[in-house]
Amino acid sequence: MRIKVIKPKQQLHPDRKKVCAYVRVSTDSLEQEDSLDNQSTYFKGYIQSNPEWEFVGIYSDQGISGFKENRPEFQRMISDAKAGKIDLIVVKSVSRFARNTETVLKFSRELKRIGVGIFFQLQNINTLSGAGELMLTILAAFAQAESEGASENARLTYKRKFSRGIPASGLERTFGFTADEDGFIHIVQEEAETVRLIFDLAHQGVWPSKIKGYLNKNNIKGCSGGAWDDTGVFRVLHNPAYKGDLILQKTYLDSNRVRHRNEGQADQWYITDNHPAIVPPELWDEVQEILRQRSEKLKTKQEVPVSPRNSRSGYPLSGKLYCPRCGAKLIHKWNKGEREYWACRTNLKAGASVCKGIWLPASVANTWGEITEPTTVVCYKDEYGMKQFTGYPKEEYESSPDCPYSISKERKE
Repeated sequence: MRIKVIKPKQQLHPDRKKVCAYVRVSTDSLEQEDSLDNQSTYFKGYIQSNPEWEFVGIYSDQGISGFKENRPEFQRMISDAKAGKIDLIVVKSVSRFARNTETVLKFSRELKRIGVGIFFQLQNINTLSGAGELMLTILAAFAQAESEGASENARLTYKRKFSRGIPASGLERTFGFTADEDGFIHIVQEEAETVRLIFDLAHQGVWPSKIKGYLNKNNIKGCSGGAWDDTGVFRVLHNPAYKGDLILQKTYLDSNRVRHRNEGQADQWYITDNHPAIVPPELWDEVQEILRQRSEKLKTKQEVPVSPRNSRSGYPLSGKLYCPRCGAKLIHKWNKGEREYWACRTNLKAGASVCKGIWLPASVANTWGEITEPTTVVCYKDEYGMKQFTGYPKEEYESSPDCPYSISKERKE
């Protein structure tokens, strides 16, 4: 009889460190993509060539600034390290790991506390070593200063272009426009028709939210090729590019590289007649005034009289307006938002369960001029979804089949 001894399995290298590499390039260009592939290949071979290391993968981010912490692969690597899947992270240099001192030190300290090191190959620094953090602080500060210097140079370049009226880029990506190979701006006619429609509707007093609904209802494609939203309509209406003008440096980056709307914090340049206009400048200006007045109206509360007039005798329309649903009189009312209305008496006294009623803005009623006979007020929505009000002689309305309370009376009889 022959007996074979089966020994328990043991790891060949129980003390090997689990090592990964992190690589990053800041743009999405093909050249940078090749660089990313080359770096990944290099670091895989570099880690696997060390017998004391176990290769556990490559984490790579492309087209994302090193100033941002919210990099998908970077965050996944940090999570894996905290989960015990990584003992050491290999990076080409401090600037590849992060571009600002705060981020470098924050994560290197977090990882050091759980025994995970970062090895910066170019600087030959291991964060687990005694002098590692001191050297890292100095080098991270240099990396941040270098990046900020490059950004400042870029800003100065743009500023010189702006001051000479040379746009950096962007108009060719604005809805309604395109650029040829020489950089000259041209109008995209199909998109321009949509822009003109938006301005025409706004000029008629249609609210931007209703314009959005009308465009989507008629399957008119938005700026991104999908449905329109409120923001898209507002951007079109407020963009001076559509009257042929151009504003340079609408936004700016702060010291933390966070982008903000430029409201006087940085220089701006306004160029008139820069390119072909889609809408007449006069129309564009009139629409801005309409939008401004509506905005002011929404912000401004009407002043409620200290001693409100008696609704029966103090208002010319008292006793002349009637509800289309129940036939009750409309009485004068100030709502909580300090707006003036004519509202259904039944609705106010008995509630919406008895009659849904109608609320006629006094600003609308006041435009109707003198009303000499009892008038039923009807509310409807026009083709753009805007609420509209009209009046019919009460006797005529009650004899029509559209009158709900007359029909109910006939059924009772």
